[in-house]
Amino acid sequence: MSDIRKVILDVAELLIAPYSVLRRIYVQITLLSLVVLANAAIFVTYQHLDWISAIYAGVNVVTTVGLYAPDINQMPSLEKLLLVVTIVMAVGLYTSLIQSIVNTVVSRSSWADARARWRGSHLKGHTVIIGTGRIVATAAKRLSKLGKDYIVLTSSKEVFEELQGDRVILGDPESDKDLLDSGIASASSAVIAMEDDVKTLLVTLKVQKLNPPLNTICVVKQDSLIDVFRTAGADEIIPYEDIVGRITAAAAIARNVGGVIFTMDRKADMVVGFFDVGREVKLSELPKEIVPIIIVQEGKLNPYFTRDTVLKPGETLIVLGNPDYFKEVNRKLSSG
Repeated sequence: MSDIRKVILDVAELLIAPYSVLRRIYVQITLLSLVVLANAAIFVTYQHLDWISAIYAGVNVVTTVGLYAPDINQMPSLEKLLLVVTIVMAVGLYTSLIQSIVNTVVSRSSWADARARWRGSHLKGHTVIIGTGRIVATAAKRLSKLGKDYIVLTSSKEVFEELQGDRVILGDPESDKDLLDSGIASASSAVIAMEDDVKTLLVTLKVQKLNPPLNTICVVKQDSLIDVFRTAGADEIIPYEDIVGRITAAAAIARNVGGVIFTMDRKADMVVGFFDVGREVKLSELPKEIVPIIIVQEGKLNPYFTRDTVLKPGETLIVLGNPDYFKEVNRKLSSG
């Protein structure tokens, strides 16, 4: 999305999105309109007014303005009874209407949710993050730092409050309406991480139905379900507990672990290691099972070197390889 489009979207959101809170009072407004029409029909029948005048009179009665008031002594009893019923209904609807408006205005979450729904319905090519828990919040924060457009759809009030913004919808991830409000139909990708795998699978099927070309990334707890999710249309499946276990195991082997490059078949996981250089060492002296990938010199990344390059104190070496050999690398680079 261009910078100009982003600015226009931000301004339009501030001006237009708050009015989407009207969706919370659609029912009351509709019922009040029906009451006005009922009053108009009564005035057409008993006062013999034309419909325009009758609607005007009906609005006056419902709003209790009192600009139109027929002679009560000349009104039939049935007309009086019908008007009493409509006025009582109108009073009840007013009470409900005012309560809904007040609750919406004083509730910060209602305004944020309304803005997020408006934004989601106008975004294109963004990422929709669906689910609950830390994974959802962390993914959203990461995309925000990268400057990428996203909308979060969560049923968790904790996640909603933590993220606090105009990009979080507090709704039901299994609801087609809430999914559409998030802009799923025009999104380029979706990250789905529900509290259990069954719900994750259900949401995956829904988003694939609403947007078949969508790039879908699913976080699952049971890696035995990977094939099931692939059949459901998921493009990427992340077995959460398995990955956490592999990271933990790698960290237990060596303290210099900075990350893990995963292969889903688990046959060739590669660990990224960071080592501070404490003395001069030629790269060729390091274990062959370790592949140097970057040398950090005075804060700058240097990927250009050979096996004959000599590491100097103060530099940082980033390697890729088997963490079983990290202790040996650390011993060779340590000043001690």
